[in-house]
Amino acid sequence: MMDLPANYIETTISRGVILHSTMFADIDHGKFFVVIGVSEEEVAGFFFINSNINKSLENKPEQYAMQYPMRKCDYDFLCYDSFLCATRILKMPREKIAASIRDGVTTFIGNMIEEHLEELLESARESRLFSKRDKQIFLY
Repeated sequence: MMDLPANYIETTISRGVILHSTMFADIDHGKFFVVIGVSEEEVAGFFFINSNINKSLENKPEQYAMQYPMRKCDYDFLCYDSFLCATRILKMPREKIAASIRDGVTTFIGNMIEEHLEELLESARESRLFSKRDKQIFLY
């Protein structure tokens, strides 16, 4: 495989891209996640894709409301209907994600359907879970 320059890889990391990675130290398996925003230095990904909504969220209406359904019929990489856990913005340096792609730790899976991405962003912009600053930088 040809080595792609990190700055080229960085340009392919944009809002709505779905990635799969094993780079998350506190998770013992690969996770799908969605890039939700990109700033000059950082990628704000969120939103891990889970097969079920965590039971601990049932008594937390703000967090529960930010479980975005992703159906297998819309996303062929899913094994079953799943949920995008949009409760926390995870920020990471752009070059770290680019390096993990270059090193094969992170792979491109596809893109969120535009209509779904817009619905998700709209919900996130209205949610009290995110700071005004994060909303301005990553959600608009």
